Amino acid sequence: MKFEIDKQKDKTIFRLESKSLDHSIAAELKTELVFLQKEVENQFVIDLRDVMKCDSSGLSVLLLSERLEREKGKKLIIKNVNPAVRNLMEIARLDRLFDMK
Repeated sequence: MKFEIDKQKDKTIFRLESKSLDHSIAAELKTELVFLQKEVENQFVIDLRDVMKCDSSGLSVLLLSERLEREKGKKLIIKNVNPAVRNLMEIARLDRLFDMK
């Protein structure tokens, strides 16, 4: 699993460099996000520009990340969401939970 982290003054952007957000990377990604989000105090953003497909395990990663931000009193931002992934989020009614840009 490859990713890039861009720490800026007002936000931290986590860019997943994978075509799929699915069961094959979910456990490893959850671990990375837990450690990263515990140390980040500014706005956390997940950039999904490279992700073309997602399954329920991938959605569970995003839900965990959202919960971690909510516990800090912040809202998770997800940007550059592929139409197929956005459609899955809408079907699961998660589009209301995430701030998608």
